[in-house]
Amino acid sequence: MRKITEVIIHATATRADWWADRSTADKVAEVRKWHVDGRGWSDIGYHFLIDRDGTVAEGRPIERTGAHVKGHNTGTIGITLFGGHGGEKDNAFADNFTEDQDAALRKLVARLQAEYGPGLKLSGHHEYANKACPCFDVRKWFARKAVQPRHLGQSRTMQGLAASGVGAAMQEGADAVAGLVSDLPEDAGFLSVLKITGLVLTVGGIGFAVYARWDDWEAGHR
Repeated sequence: MRKITEVIIHATATRADWWADRSTADKVAEVRKWHVDGRGWSDIGYHFLIDRDGTVAEGRPIERTGAHVKGHNTGTIGITLFGGHGGEKDNAFADNFTEDQDAALRKLVARLQAEYGPGLKLSGHHEYANKACPCFDVRKWFARKAVQPRHLGQSRTMQGLAASGVGAAMQEGADAVAGLVSDLPEDAGFLSVLKITGLVLTVGGIGFAVYARWDDWEAGHR
């Protein structure tokens, strides 16, 4: 058995809809053809390939040295993600890949760490070659919390919009009360506070909703 010390992540540089109507097995066979017929290798260069729907396929047996990073194949495992066409080195994971791929890659890395040790190094192809591949910073991606599906009530965007709605209702309520009790000056202070509070909630809620949407987008919640 080979001594494994590192996992290196790649991208196939295929379009997001490449062979969308074909099975994962068909796609793996095509990549194998690129490597064997096109480059003259003995087998596909990667050990694992992850499809857009999160399906994990095995490529070259782990027991055999891969052919995925020149000069860094000994002691490493190569994993590639379908996608990444036109991607840049500093892209976010979600710019080129799916949430299913995110979950599948994390699960696969955790499995390999359990088998070969938690100290298993995790790298991206571009760290060893002048390439954009895999089109995201692997260690920064792995350090972030996995993207989890959210219920509507957990959405910070919706919470911000709800606060804004409450604020608007408070302002309308204050105006309505002022119309009914305009002859009671002692209520004026209370109504002013109510309107100001409502305004703060309205503006703050909208601002928070905009920020939350942007932050969620960056984190992969689309």
